[in-house]
Amino acid sequence: MHTSIKFSYSILFVLAMLAGTGSSSEYDIHAASFLSLPTQQPIDQHPTNSLKADPPSTKRTPPIDESPPPQAVEATPSVAPEVTYTYGPDNFPSGINPLTGLPLDDPARLERRPIAIKITNFPRSVRPQWGLTLADHVYEYYIGDLMTRFIGIFYANDATRVGPVRSARLFDEYMLRMYKAFFVFGYADFRVRDELFDDDLKSFLIFETPRNCPPVCRYENNLSYNNLYADTAGLHEYFARKGKNDQRQNQDGLLFDIQPPADGQAADSMSTYYTMVSYHRWEYAPQQGRYLRLQELQDDRGQTLLYAPLVDSLSQQQASASNVVVLYVPHETYYESSSTLILDMPVNNFGQGYALRDGLIYPLIWINTGSDRLWNLYLTNGEPYPLKPGNVWFEIIGESSQLEQHGQGHWQFNFSIP
Repeated sequence: MHTSIKFSYSILFVLAMLAGTGSSSEYDIHAASFLSLPTQQPIDQHPTNSLKADPPSTKRTPPIDESPPPQAVEATPSVAPEVTYTYGPDNFPSGINPLTGLPLDDPARLERRPIAIKITNFPRSVRPQWGLTLADHVYEYYIGDLMTRFIGIFYANDATRVGPVRSARLFDEYMLRMYKAFFVFGYADFRVRDELFDDDLKSFLIFETPRNCPPVCRYENNLSYNNLYADTAGLHEYFARKGKNDQRQNQDGLLFDIQPPADGQAADSMSTYYTMVSYHRWEYAPQQGRYLRLQELQDDRGQTLLYAPLVDSLSQQQASASNVVVLYVPHETYYESSSTLILDMPVNNFGQGYALRDGLIYPLIWINTGSDRLWNLYLTNGEPYPLKPGNVWFEIIGESSQLEQHGQGHWQFNFSIP
């Protein structure tokens, strides 16, 4: 069930200091709306999704998923090396990736900018996508029309083929600035392009032109709009030829520790129900110490929810994560017509969230103190939250989304926006 808590004065003080204000009254008002982990109780009903794009005839209550988890394909993702130390949130040693807390065999890769690439998730025929398992960070968020989309942050690893590459949204600008990255996308509504093509950003935008294949090329049927892919190593060579600034940027902000914090609750699985069309599930694999990604196979029409492993066509591995972080972010209508919905999701503030690692879940606070800085993550007692060394998948959901517990160790986030 959904409950709320008042935060201690220590976290309110942290929020006030890091958000650049000395007044605590604003945070006292907001703190009452933050969620705690719900206690396990019988579930009578579930909130419906409040999406303007969802036709009234298709709105329904997300069902409780009581089906056994599907059989995952054999996956052999990279395992974090045995470490007994803490890295971050700043002063990372040479050769340690500040996005994962892991050492690199080739530290020279850290001397480049990250590359953010927009990757589609719909229609389902685009799956399995290419390159997702090689991204340090992956973000999933709602784009309208009942669908979600990914943006992958590629830094430590190169991928010869990433995609299909699709169009940009306003949220991508925040990621571009936060990671100080190059951004690869296929298209954008002119209202989004107007925001992206600021003087300080336009030289870092990479989209399809007749002169940049390779490294951004179409495969198979050139008449299709889901066949655009990018080669990250080729992109770095392209940046060098074009004289673009591909030097290392400050990526401080995240804390990594091999030891999980105390007081986590069991989280053997987690699902996010964005809409009746887009929903997914993460299953914890203790042998690997990672969460494995399962993706919906069909629209939810009131029947049993069906999932299948989300497999990367490039690596032939199931998508997995050392960390799954769910962030509650404002969703504001930037533009809406009968055929177009453009959402803005500003992240230069603070909000609530949850993090999963090592089969445990923790409530947390996210803070973004500047448009060009990574997230700062805190436990609700004011202590910095340590990620597990390894990659991170971020699920971006609306502030009015609800969290429910469906049996011991299974948590479901039901996406909702005003």
